[in-house]
Amino acid sequence: MMRRFLLLLLNEVKLLSTTLPIHFIALFQPALMFSLMAFVLISPTFDINVARSGIPEQKYLVTMMEQVGSPVGDAYMRPIQVEWEQGDPIPRGQIVWIDTSSGKTTVTQTFGLIDSNMVKNFRNRLTSAALLLWQKSLGSAAIEVEQVPQLPRDVSYRVYFGLAMIPLAAFIGASFVGAFLTAQEFEFKTITEYQLAPVSWGMILSTRLLRLCITGIISGIILGLFLYLFDRALPSSLLFALLVLFAMGLIGACVGTGMALLLRSTLPAFVTTLTSAFFFWIMGGAFGLPAGFGGAYEAVSRWMPNTYAVKTLYSLYYGVGEVELGSALVNLFIFASIGCLGVMLIYIRVMLRRGEGEQ
Repeated sequence: MMRRFLLLLLNEVKLLSTTLPIHFIALFQPALMFSLMAFVLISPTFDINVARSGIPEQKYLVTMMEQVGSPVGDAYMRPIQVEWEQGDPIPRGQIVWIDTSSGKTTVTQTFGLIDSNMVKNFRNRLTSAALLLWQKSLGSAAIEVEQVPQLPRDVSYRVYFGLAMIPLAAFIGASFVGAFLTAQEFEFKTITEYQLAPVSWGMILSTRLLRLCITGIISGIILGLFLYLFDRALPSSLLFALLVLFAMGLIGACVGTGMALLLRSTLPAFVTTLTSAFFFWIMGGAFGLPAGFGGAYEAVSRWMPNTYAVKTLYSLYYGVGEVELGSALVNLFIFASIGCLGVMLIYIRVMLRRGEGEQ
């Protein structure tokens, strides 16, 4: 029995040579996507250009700009004083200038050709400096706000974005290859070889799912290595991280194989699998923990396997008990079990109907 299982697994590994481009996409596309996004993600510290002037209030404003930031992280602003007059080109997207010609001090922020999201971020930072300046002017009448950090040191958002993509990488690594291989077996009629094989359908399906799980785990590890190269971020427990990858790889393998069994065509199975991968990712905490968004999004996220994978990895990378690891992993493997049951039922139904049709 074990010998037949190993031979089937070896045959699955040999099939790699027939789909090298698909394997390359499945293994490296998530890591390349993360790398490209890492270069455009907004950093906490913004360079704020301030027009140089002899107005005394400018010194106080610049001082407040330098003080705005996290108590355990980077400053939110880096004020850079530049020579600038009204009518000159706006340097690097925006300029802050102070005017007293009307008899009162006015701070104006002028923007160049930047998108609305950048305008919001620049504006919010200047507003924070103004509020801090106002609070300082209140003296003893000011209300002191005590900030209690959750972590000893702020972690870059890039770390969250990377850890949230690791489950996606495992899902894509398994589902893409599973959908492509299974659909091709119908298109090239090689599925008959499995029907004639002197082994049970359970062994055939389990070897396919195991091989796809390994592909998903490798894809997730590659993205994890990219995350380490960018931010030196590692999970606190490699075992729990591998369990997450295994579960998401198994779910991806079930979805990809199941879609291909139902559709029996490469392109529709590929597109359907891609759609489901990004739907699970976006609705499962792609850009932030679902609890932070609340409402309908949080309600829907509870039905997404990615949610529990992201929560587990968040605890491992951030070192905080956002959720009980055991509870999150149990929920994740419940999804994996449902996926296995679903693909088994689909496999039996499709293969049995095919066998009856050929008779």
